[in-house]
Amino acid sequence: MRTILLIVSIFYLTLVNSFGQSDMPKNLKQTVSYLDKDCSDSLKLIIKSTDDKELKKLIYPFGNSQYKTIYYWSNNDKSGIYKYLTKKGIDNFKEEVILSNYKRHLNNTVVSEDSLLKPYLKIEAKWRVEDNNRFSTDTLRGVYIPKDLEDCFKQINIIWDENERNQILKWDENEFAGKAHFGFGMWMRNNWQLWKGSRLSRYFKDFKITHPDDMTGIILVSYYRFLSKKEIELQEQIKDVRDFWTNAEEQELNRIREEFVKYKIGDVVEYYFNYGYVSEEQERNYDDGRCIAKGIIIERNDIDFLLKIKVIEACDKKGIIYYDNEGEMIYDPKTKKWNNPKKRIIKKMKVNQEQWFKYDDWETIEDDL
Repeated sequence: MRTILLIVSIFYLTLVNSFGQSDMPKNLKQTVSYLDKDCSDSLKLIIKSTDDKELKKLIYPFGNSQYKTIYYWSNNDKSGIYKYLTKKGIDNFKEEVILSNYKRHLNNTVVSEDSLLKPYLKIEAKWRVEDNNRFSTDTLRGVYIPKDLEDCFKQINIIWDENERNQILKWDENEFAGKAHFGFGMWMRNNWQLWKGSRLSRYFKDFKITHPDDMTGIILVSYYRFLSKKEIELQEQIKDVRDFWTNAEEQELNRIREEFVKYKIGDVVEYYFNYGYVSEEQERNYDDGRCIAKGIIIERNDIDFLLKIKVIEACDKKGIIYYDNEGEMIYDPKTKKWNNPKKRIIKKMKVNQEQWFKYDDWETIEDDL
């Protein structure tokens, strides 16, 4: 189990450190210029001629490719493009949207962003309806969801035949867990809906196991022990995971402190527009780098890592949007369902007005030097 936790830790650190926020595109238009420089000529040729439904298989980890740039962008919730697409309503198809947009650029095909997003938003809407019952239903996205650990064993036995199970027993526990974590483990995380939530993720959360990597780690180790006719020792595995995250949370807190210390009272900072734009003109100006909203730090909350910002430049007389509840899901403990807010709320502020923000809504100008 400790081996799995080490693998997860290394992967997480790689994902966070491989690209700083300033190294990532902040919108679809910027992804094109980034990919022009980053993609090999051979990959560009393949993208140009690949059907949209197959594009995702050209990048890590969905095919045999080791091209990881788009995966890093799409799975780092602090990246600008991640936040941008999420605000546009794209939760499940970020890689597809980026690749489809880039394919059209390579083929000199002009398509509006709205037209590009439309088919994906249609599926997202359908899935949101399905999501209302995701924590109780036995099937999501057409895939059966196990209800507990024993049910996982039954489903894995259906997927892997006797020859494959015999091969597993030729490895030791750590070797099997390591080999399976990024292959079959990823399949479980995606198809058993451990990221978005399902009755199986709820089963683990009842044990205070909240991260999908930990859930699949426990499933894999437990399945190996089940095949080997050994004691599963579930409680010991759970304790190992909790101990690991206690240490990891302390390290994450230290990372946030190190980032937060860069923000000093009196500093001028640049806005990320994480909550959208007040006008199309503001968006165009930001995309083209002609105008960047700026603020000055007038107060700090060192406990909650918040900044009080006075806006000094907004790139639009209407100001900037600092809150938008579109795309938020509210959990109702009575119905045990996730629902959209009953009313959309957008909050704006203009130049010379002040407001508290999460520190990573703003970027220190020094980061770009």
